[in-house]
Amino acid sequence: MKKEDYFNSITHQVEDLRELCGVQADLCFDLGKLEKVMDRKTAAGIRRVILTGCGDSYSAAGAMLKGFRKLSGLKKVNAPDIMDLCAFYSDARLRKGYAPEEVLVVAISFSGSAERLAVALNKAADHGLDSMLITRTPDSRGGRAAKRIFNVETPDGCNSPGLRSYFASMMGLTALAAYIGVCRGVLDEAGFYSLKREVVSYVQSFLEDLPRIEEQMFEEAIRMKDLSKFELIADANEGFSAQFVEQKFIECGGVYCDHTTSEEFAHISYFLRAPEEVGTIVMINEADLSLSRMKDTINGCLAQHRPTLIVTDLPEEAFRMEKKEGEEPDNIYGIADSGYDSMAAAGTASVCRIVKAPEQWMSPLVDFIPGSLLAAYQAAVREHNFFNGRYDFRTETWVS
Repeated sequence: MKKEDYFNSITHQVEDLRELCGVQADLCFDLGKLEKVMDRKTAAGIRRVILTGCGDSYSAAGAMLKGFRKLSGLKKVNAPDIMDLCAFYSDARLRKGYAPEEVLVVAISFSGSAERLAVALNKAADHGLDSMLITRTPDSRGGRAAKRIFNVETPDGCNSPGLRSYFASMMGLTALAAYIGVCRGVLDEAGFYSLKREVVSYVQSFLEDLPRIEEQMFEEAIRMKDLSKFELIADANEGFSAQFVEQKFIECGGVYCDHTTSEEFAHISYFLRAPEEVGTIVMINEADLSLSRMKDTINGCLAQHRPTLIVTDLPEEAFRMEKKEGEEPDNIYGIADSGYDSMAAAGTASVCRIVKAPEQWMSPLVDFIPGSLLAAYQAAVREHNFFNGRYDFRTETWVS
């Protein structure tokens, strides 16, 4: 199999990030533009922010949650599922003791068309809260419901399934958080634009490794070609990136896919039937506080003979199981009560190393890319058109 025979819309969207990254940063990191969306005095008065969206947009909200808190200097920022927000958030839960004008509801939607999005924004208005839509489509259902619109103005291009929109939404959220930080005195204007350069530099440094990463994901797709079940395992900062990659596996290949955490793997996913049939992608970075637990998880995957890929900023040797003379292997899964060493024939995990982020919260800007490429190539090598056969991944057209 030749990789070029399976180029697809995700391949092209990822390669497009080389140019889009800088362009999108220019379109979002613009203090003059942001001042027109929300004046500085109003932004300085914000004390609580609620981020939400549907599908990919919700993943973007969650992925940027940690960064939003840091850059804005606000502790009261959360990212509820949009159904939870619409159906179960009371006035007290929305405001958390703050005045209505101190609470900002930010909905994310590239198209702005989702009905639930308008419901969330109308709920904000009903409770007297400020609201904003981050979008590329101001003249939309969501745009008409929002008090404010932050148009990310992403240039035209292929967006099925939506990597460009996902990246643009994260960039918009980062710029908005930094702008609120400027207005609240957390950042100065020089720091705002320095952050922009740092983000672009980080993404571009990741893209320098793209040929290697893409080749590895194609090889992994061939290795996992016949699998129809996948699981993403990630904690905290990478958790929403894992959710996004899960969505790409389902959209591209129509396979079963879920995402979980290292702790839930131990309590639930470890007991899946026929685990050797589950392609497993683990996302973990050196800065993650759950690193030691994730190493146990990886060994658990290998003990079950799961085809396993690790996306990480750590070298491959960091995940080798250590065994000292006279001691049991450093693995809570591989040794049964009878003493059977299930790791003996387990093999090793593949490791896709990515560049280390300057700050931990930045990693979701790129860590979704390897898994998304794998999802696309895994469908492509099976000649499976995306979206249940309705989207030709080669011609990037919808099939009637």
